[in-house]
Amino acid sequence: MNRVTVLACVLLLAACGGSSGSGGGQPKQTSAETVGSNSGDFPALQKCPESGTWDHYLSAEQSKDPSQYSTDKANFDSAKAAGANDTYIAVYAGDPSVCGTFSNTSGTGKEAQVYSIRFKDTASASSNFKSQESQFHLSDSDLQNIKSAGGTVKQGSTTGLGDNSVVIEVSLGPVSVYAAAWQNKEFEVAVLSLNSPVTDGESATTKINGRIT
Repeated sequence: MNRVTVLACVLLLAACGGSSGSGGGQPKQTSAETVGSNSGDFPALQKCPESGTWDHYLSAEQSKDPSQYSTDKANFDSAKAAGANDTYIAVYAGDPSVCGTFSNTSGTGKEAQVYSIRFKDTASASSNFKSQESQFHLSDSDLQNIKSAGGTVKQGSTTGLGDNSVVIEVSLGPVSVYAAAWQNKEFEVAVLSLNSPVTDGESATTKINGRIT
């Protein structure tokens, strides 16, 4: 798997953090699961059992991929400190045997991940998106590497996802990647689609963003 593609995937896979959230005094808030999980997002793929709250995902990851677990746990703690109060991770695969492989994916099969993180308010979500480029979106140098490899990068208003957003598309050898990360209201979301038509990732992104109310 090409180094640039691995970098894009790993940074987005380590993007999300937050707690399972209890609703507390804000029962009317849209949940992270409502935003991040719907059977129609990637209908050709099957949802993996590690899908769920960030706590659930970490529990599944800890024994199978300790190194990636450490990174993801650190992101979990950082996002909570920044005001995250609810998360959901949806993991999909064309071949169920690749479920639970975390960062050890082969990169050749159809896979998708959706990371939905809700903050206590819009200001907290916006601030975290802008300040945590290594967690939730790619740094300027990463984006330049993707461009140099022949990929396309859109940022801000050109993505159709708001000012705090980035969308990348890149194909390297047998691996193709569509990735989008953005902030809308009190949510940060990331979508990663491997080895599927770009239109699949675009369609899922539009549906997910439309559920943020």
